[in-house]
Amino acid sequence: MDNVMDVVIKTVNLISAHGLNHRQFYTLLSESNIGHGLPYHTEVRWLSRGVKRFFQLRVEIGLFMNEKGKPVAELDDPDWLHDLTFLVDITEYLNVLNVNMQGCTNLLQNTTTAFEPFKLNLACGRWN
Repeated sequence: MDNVMDVVIKTVNLISAHGLNHRQFYTLLSESNIGHGLPYHTEVRWLSRGVKRFFQLRVEIGLFMNEKGKPVAELDDPDWLHDLTFLVDITEYLNVLNVNMQGCTNLLQNTTTAFEPFKLNLACGRWN
């Protein structure tokens, strides 16, 4: 998944780290009636929210990067997009699992019960 994360982080940093790019990207989003942009890489839980948001905005990101003369070829690669969707799915599932396993009143048995379906799905290659 490093191949996916490298592209996502590089692209998000290029958009977010430069003030002009950041403003122009958010202008593009507001013209498209899209309310939320990309979270900053330093925010807590960036992996799940950032990757999911990147996936949701992949078309707009592709357009913006093409306008900037820095196209992201991976956004047109079906294999890379497949890896991206898998990463989005697994991070979302891991977030849910993480929340279910937390809590000072949560017993070890409940934690194990929450983890068993994840292990089974992972072994079988299916989700939900």
